[in-house]
Amino acid sequence: MSSAAFVFVFEILTLAGSALTALKLYKTGLYRRYRMFFLLFLFRVPNTIWPLLVDFHSQSYEKFWILTEPIVWVLYILVVFELYRLVMEKHRGLYSLGRWILYVAVPVAVFISILTLIPHFKPTTPQHSRMLGYFFAIEHGVDFSLVIIILLILVFLSRYPVHLSRNVLVHVALYSIFFLCETLSVVLASVFGVHIYADVALLRTGIASACGFAWFFLLTRKGEEVETNVPLFGADYERRALQQLDALNATLLRISRN
Repeated sequence: MSSAAFVFVFEILTLAGSALTALKLYKTGLYRRYRMFFLLFLFRVPNTIWPLLVDFHSQSYEKFWILTEPIVWVLYILVVFELYRLVMEKHRGLYSLGRWILYVAVPVAVFISILTLIPHFKPTTPQHSRMLGYFFAIEHGVDFSLVIIILLILVFLSRYPVHLSRNVLVHVALYSIFFLCETLSVVLASVFGVHIYADVALLRTGIASACGFAWFFLLTRKGEEVETNVPLFGADYERRALQQLDALNATLLRISRN
């Protein structure tokens, strides 16, 4: 079977996994807790269907892609912000500080990405190429900022034994794999060119379909009731780390109230 055939199969599986996950979130009532994630998967259903119906090399495909991709960016931002809120919901001081940092990080990353692109434009550069250049610069800025935020969340969870529901830990792990793979595919295609698009698409769709079904099977109503944390270095370390975290959180709460 060719790479294109595998990609097609994975896209069908991604569509099925997205639809099943969205349906399960709705039926179990988990969509109320994971609102942005639910919206992302609702949007992924039609956004996975149209590429199967439109010729990749046509102008219509480019127009659809330009129209839908900014919606994907916004949903990715909202989901990462939601992830941060879920991880920090018991530490409001840290959440308030981090929220403002997140608000600043994304536009700053986009601005820097655009600035690095401008010197590459020449007076003879076609308008269409300029538009696509700015489009990709925005995408890279958004992706880079969200990758940093996700990595910081993972570092935080590896250092502090915060007790979270099993669903939240599963969601953080799967979304990290999903988004980092999506970002890596964009970077690889940008660096090595369109000739590796088939291989990149195979990797991206394969991971996306696997994550979609993993969310469907692993996110459960009972998973909200079971609390756990990332295994660390024993009870003494966990106690000291949580004391430090609670002290920092209390300090930030006092500062925010003054």
